[in-house]
Amino acid sequence: MITWVDGSDPEWRRRKAAAAGEELSDAVDDREERYRDWDILRYWFRGVAAFAPWVRKVFLVCGQEPPAWLNRDCPKLRIVRHEEYIPGEYLPTFSSHPIELNLHRIPDLQEHFVYFNDDMHLIAPVREADFFRKGLPRDSALLNPVPTSDLAGKTDARIFTVPLNNIEYLNRDYDFRACVRKHPGKWLTPRYGASCLRNLFLMTWPRFVGFYEHHLPQPYLKSAYEKAWETYGDILEETCSHRLRNDRDVNPWLIRQIQLAEGWFVPAAPEKNAVFDLGQQAGEAAEAIRRQRMKKVCLEDAPMGREQFLKAKAAVREALEEILPEGSCFEK
Repeated sequence: MITWVDGSDPEWRRRKAAAAGEELSDAVDDREERYRDWDILRYWFRGVAAFAPWVRKVFLVCGQEPPAWLNRDCPKLRIVRHEEYIPGEYLPTFSSHPIELNLHRIPDLQEHFVYFNDDMHLIAPVREADFFRKGLPRDSALLNPVPTSDLAGKTDARIFTVPLNNIEYLNRDYDFRACVRKHPGKWLTPRYGASCLRNLFLMTWPRFVGFYEHHLPQPYLKSAYEKAWETYGDILEETCSHRLRNDRDVNPWLIRQIQLAEGWFVPAAPEKNAVFDLGQQAGEAAEAIRRQRMKKVCLEDAPMGREQFLKAKAAVREALEEILPEGSCFEK
């Protein structure tokens, strides 16, 4: 499953501007890089076709018309518009949080699904077992304190409040030490390597201090979403009521954290760092794609001028074209 937006669409921009006029404040995150289109979506589909042929259905979730090149007759493709699954009181929305937090409401969605942001790409073969095993998501319960120091002196500090909110709510309803006692082998396992020692040290604290978030494709259980809405309906409803990102929001990391707290996962080795800030690392990202050094990458947008953006965009597109030159069944 992938969520997508084309921030250059004039009609979409008009509707977003109206929403921003209603909600815009210091608590709102409305930066251009939240919506900018890099025009590499076709390579996302090519990556799924080439490197994950076992995928049975791809859900493209969008709030506007999908690209003209998309083959809507592809039997593996299901286009989902926001109004098909997001409750009407939360629409229109221009925040990723309501879009992501309501995914379990999509008709025909199965219990097991993998969620991609549109900046996450497959660049080498993956197996279904890379995401699920024994009916559970494969994941790493790696403790990592949420860095509150990042809030100081940063113009984009509001984005760091969301992980803090997630952990606050998780601690409200889950006893950290009880969760560890229930599944000790999922918190302390040789699979985590040196991070196992880090977990052991951070277990001296009585509460969840935070988690390492890999910012890569995430396997989910639909039932974990349902559990989240039963437990955290108050903050999820407030989050979904915001048309734009807000510093009081939570995000789907909270649902992942529920899976970890409940023990609804099979321990996996930590993901290698595969997140590239395209404002500073476009060249490194392109080289990693060409060499296919990892299976998955996140090509993260960042503040940059137009000339720098066009140069970074060209570098990434050329690299993706090198490893994925052939069209897929998802294209006309």
